[in-house]
Amino acid sequence: MSRPNLPRIPRMPKMTRPARARATRRPREFASVEHLSPEAVAAFVDGELTDLACHRARVHLVHCAECRAEIERQRGASEWLRGSNIGEDVRAPHELLARLAGIASAPPRSGPDAESTPTPVPEGLLDKMEMILRAVKRNQGH
Repeated sequence: MSRPNLPRIPRMPKMTRPARARATRRPREFASVEHLSPEAVAAFVDGELTDLACHRARVHLVHCAECRAEIERQRGASEWLRGSNIGEDVRAPHELLARLAGIASAPPRSGPDAESTPTPVPEGLLDKMEMILRAVKRNQGH
């Protein structure tokens, strides 16, 4: 059997590693596929996000109607709370305010160290097996 005479297609020159990396590299872009968390929504409404986080949230809000609606609900709830706390009978007790203010000015207390933290000691074979199984699952990300 003879091969038909087809025109020969020239081979592409081999690409060097940097040229291959440039050819496959895509421009960087914001690709947020997850919605804003409730904490991020509250921080956005209260103006507590950093400039970068605020910018990223705004970019996400342009494309996500669900998060825009959540922002509007949070704004409405925030405005309602501000407006409803007008009466003198709905104020925090002075003791509570003093204790909260003291938290910011008090030095941090030291927590327990590793030796003083109570951990259960495996008693029998089944306890040891359960401890090993949990450690394996934790290391595997389950």
